[in-house]
Amino acid sequence: MKDCTLTITTTADGRENTVTYQGKMKLESSYADLRYVEEQSQVHIEIEGETVRIMRRGDYTLRLTLEKGKRHAGAIGIGGAEGEVFTKTDELTYSMKNNSLLLFLRYDLIVGDETQTMKLRLLAKQKK
Repeated sequence: MKDCTLTITTTADGRENTVTYQGKMKLESSYADLRYVEEQSQVHIEIEGETVRIMRRGDYTLRLTLEKGKRHAGAIGIGGAEGEVFTKTDELTYSMKNNSLLLFLRYDLIVGDETQTMKLRLLAKQKK
């Protein structure tokens, strides 16, 4: 794992938010492993072929699987209680180079009868 800087831009309900983290990454031909710490949690993003898995542990937990054109069950937890969520991914594209990764996701996060369209743009660059 190499040190990297991750810049993540999320858009939910038309509101855009950009944050930057220091983390670790491992890049291979069709596989990426990204890890970073934010406030009171650890986040792990794994890209394998056409599938992205997002796992978060800490003040709240999150497990999502994203795969273009498919619906997947996931989970979100707060205070030890966990509930089921679903994702339906409309767009999943990424580009990897020797020392950087650019990922773009557009998906629906479905909780009960509520659907929220999410966009995520992630740029990870290895530190020199």
